Amino acid sequence: MDNTDSIYFAASGLLHGIIQLVVIVACIILVVKQKSGATILMLVGQILALMFSMGRYVWNFVAARDGVDSLLMANKIMALLGPLPYAIFAIGLVLFATNQVKKQHPEQESA
Repeated sequence: MDNTDSIYFAASGLLHGIIQLVVIVACIILVVKQKSGATILMLVGQILALMFSMGRYVWNFVAARDGVDSLLMANKIMALLGPLPYAIFAIGLVLFATNQVKKQHPEQESA
């Protein structure tokens, strides 16, 4: 692998981490302003996503020491489990959006 490839991967990981932190800050603001199950789910999902991202790098580093088979197994497991935090966030976002729509149109429910 070329040195420029390593720089691209490092920059990508750094940018991904910064964006995740921005979303976590936004979720914290939502929880402070409107504490509900939906906003808490969104925050938990994003915190888990950040932990999974950092854990993926660490696990790949450790697994690479044990050989290709170990690295491949680590990548398979992370590919399977990696989307779970985003699913938690998505469920929270759908619940939050549903609650917002209900708050804005209460007269339609009584009809």
